[in-house]
Amino acid sequence: MAKPNVREIHDFLNEMWESIFTLNEELKAELPGEGFKVEDVEEVFGAYVFLDGEWRLMKYPHPAFEIKPQIEVGATPESYYFVVAVPKEKVSENFVGLFIEIFPRSFIYGAEDFLNDVYNWRRDGRVSPTEVLEKISRSDEKVFQFEANFGSAKALKQGVKRLIELGKRFEIFDL
Repeated sequence: MAKPNVREIHDFLNEMWESIFTLNEELKAELPGEGFKVEDVEEVFGAYVFLDGEWRLMKYPHPAFEIKPQIEVGATPESYYFVVAVPKEKVSENFVGLFIEIFPRSFIYGAEDFLNDVYNWRRDGRVSPTEVLEKISRSDEKVFQFEANFGSAKALKQGVKRLIELGKRFEIFDL
């Protein structure tokens, strides 16, 4: 195995962590007024990242934090992301359609069997919200994870704000 450029890896990881710490502080100042509690950044282990057409286990930690009640925000070497947990009974065709439209780099998967996604932007292309909702309806899952990926912490912050607007509109949050 060729030795990777350690300085590049070091700089990349420092930037990834620092940008999540900064975003965390910004959201702690902005979101409590909207009914959300922003937790501290933590080291998350055992996550998966979608690489080379499949979900792969990350045996190393990545930075993430919760926005309670139902959102996780973080960064992996692949992207910045948020994940929102939505109870099955609150998932509607309009919510699915707008989520996929607003967040084109997204995944939808169950909370229990998260490696079998019902929507995957890297694989599925343009599928109708009706098709996604049918997969959700046929599933035994009780909660679905709606994940969106971003190229920067700034884009992630804008995405979180859009998610909150969308979630309030469709009453997906337990506020």
